[in-house]
Amino acid sequence: MALWEKRRSALVLAGLLAFHVLLISIQVPQGAEKSLFERGIFFVFSPVQRLASGTVRAIGSAWRNYFDLRGVRRENERLKRDAFFLRQDLRFLEDRLRLCRSETDLRALLAEFRGTIVPARVIGIDSANPHQSIVIDRGSLDGVRKDMAVCDMTGALLGRTLGSVSLKEAVVQLITDKDSSVGVVSSVDRLTGSLAGRSGPLCELRYVLASASGGRTGEELLTTGTDRIYPAGLRVGRIYSIEKDEASPIFRRILVEPDFRFNTLDVVAVLTGEPGGVR
Repeated sequence: MALWEKRRSALVLAGLLAFHVLLISIQVPQGAEKSLFERGIFFVFSPVQRLASGTVRAIGSAWRNYFDLRGVRRENERLKRDAFFLRQDLRFLEDRLRLCRSETDLRALLAEFRGTIVPARVIGIDSANPHQSIVIDRGSLDGVRKDMAVCDMTGALLGRTLGSVSLKEAVVQLITDKDSSVGVVSSVDRLTGSLAGRSGPLCELRYVLASASGGRTGEELLTTGTDRIYPAGLRVGRIYSIEKDEASPIFRRILVEPDFRFNTLDVVAVLTGEPGGVR
């Protein structure tokens, strides 16, 4: 038993010496090549190193992309904002250019009027009854007063300014308003009467006797100037129809279509001169 113990100790010692010699031998460099131990360590840990390196690169790339994306988004928002304001400026300039051209055309069309013309823009229409009145952007500071004639861009009569004239705004009563009244005469047969509105697209020529001669469909009506509000010779409209007035047999029922058009009411002219007429 004692002999076995001595042999076992000798065997263990011999084994340790052999392992130590082996360990030393595998760590000895072989020329330029790495030792077996180093190659083993590299083989075991190189995948871990590649994984860690790839993870670090991926995180760094994602971080840079995140900040780049935030910068692109900020730039995109700035460009959108600049584009919006540029579009607004373009609309404003186009609108001002159109307004200037309209005012130039208006002055040319009304060049024969004896008096001062104040171009104005329509900024409001009576929503309850669009055939009753409009609001323009000129007032007392521009020389606009009560009972001044107002024409459209073609020189056709629109109506007159009412008493509610503010510093920079005025209300215009249209000739299609049922409370409006304009003295008119037909251009060919010289048929005279009072043009009144019907709160609709058509007007009515009143107080024309059934026995009166003349008057035909399509004939043009002009202002007479006798009411001292509207200058003489302004175009008003054309006879739309002529019928017998069943309610009042002594008069003729004559409907008139105004010359102005609601869908073109943009720039208008206020005739601020004395209502002496047209040259």
